[in-house]
Amino acid sequence: MNDGHFMDGPDLYRRIAAGDESAFRRLFEIYAPRLLAMAARITGSVAVADDLVQDTFLKIWVARDQLTEVAQPGAWIKKICFFLAVNYVRRQTIRDKVMDTVKQEELPVAEMIEFRQLLSLVNKAVQQLPEKQQQIYRLSREQGLSINEIAQHMDLAISTVKNLLVMALKNIRASLQKADYLPFLAILIDIFIAGKK
Repeated sequence: MNDGHFMDGPDLYRRIAAGDESAFRRLFEIYAPRLLAMAARITGSVAVADDLVQDTFLKIWVARDQLTEVAQPGAWIKKICFFLAVNYVRRQTIRDKVMDTVKQEELPVAEMIEFRQLLSLVNKAVQQLPEKQQQIYRLSREQGLSINEIAQHMDLAISTVKNLLVMALKNIRASLQKADYLPFLAILIDIFIAGKK
């Protein structure tokens, strides 16, 4: 991927930021095939990859006003899809497999460092959670248990588990924001910590 450095790149992104749907369709035509290939490699499923690419462009459209603030929009677009795909794998497997997936994708060194930093920040934030929030977050995001399964495992009401998980996510997000992540990275943070509902 050439990270968005097309001859008309800056103008294309300005038009999208202003809400130009035809420019957005052009962006989709440029990036969708490559993102689909990347997501399929990571998830092992073309059907899942297609859904993730659709989610990627939905998130880009929602955050389109931020495009003009991003130094390398193309790299940012790739990261959104990458994080969605990795998060999909993370929800279904243990952390070691996620790291293997990341290594196999052969990301540039800077993106690998950023990914590891985000992992470290999330882990630190999780460790600072109250005990029950931490336990529920780990059961949900690291072991892939459903709300119902967690409620049974911890002998809690389903509504209690949901409320504690929401509080955990808010606390983690607040911790990451304090770590001075730039505003346009918030979308990546949300992808990574929020996962499934």
